[in-house]
Amino acid sequence: MVNKSLKSFLSVGAFCAALLSMASCKEDDPLRKFESNNYYNFSLKQFILDQWTTHAGEPISFRKIVRINDKTDTSYTNVDVLDWRPIVKEFADADISDSETIRRYTFSQFDDDYTQSHNLLYKAISKKQHTQQLLVTVDNRTGKVTGIFAETLEKTFWNEREQKLVYLPMNTIQIQQYDKPLMGSKKEMVITYQVK
Repeated sequence: MVNKSLKSFLSVGAFCAALLSMASCKEDDPLRKFESNNYYNFSLKQFILDQWTTHAGEPISFRKIVRINDKTDTSYTNVDVLDWRPIVKEFADADISDSETIRRYTFSQFDDDYTQSHNLLYKAISKKQHTQQLLVTVDNRTGKVTGIFAETLEKTFWNEREQKLVYLPMNTIQIQQYDKPLMGSKKEMVITYQVK
């Protein structure tokens, strides 16, 4: 069991190290002031690394719910055996923090008195951007990120794929994917990991 945990940790650790080398954010803080445009630039890649470092070694179990069209399957897994690569890849691909990409988004921020949160909202100027929208929710009292929501869009001749990505730290990871192929049936897939 220890060897399996170590292998899982090293595998994801190596993947996260690769993410770090790709991350354009040179600072440790995933939320940093983007001085030239006077707004905050949030790095999903850096946040993923921060979350992995913060929770490494914790015995976390998940209920995994996979729904494809009308069929649902539920299983249980834990942090040691979960294949993190496809999950991390979806969120890392939605990162918009590099200086060239961030300029292709509008930015707004607002408070939510009901949830006592401050929200950072980035919206793509063009439908050609992979990430169409990124919403980062921050707790007003603690300054900690309490939620990430991203919408992505990929269009090719053969298919249009929309995704909705949700991450609520130490609570829920969800990837919703909707495919509209040129030929054939539409496909809807929702994968949810709920912390037990």
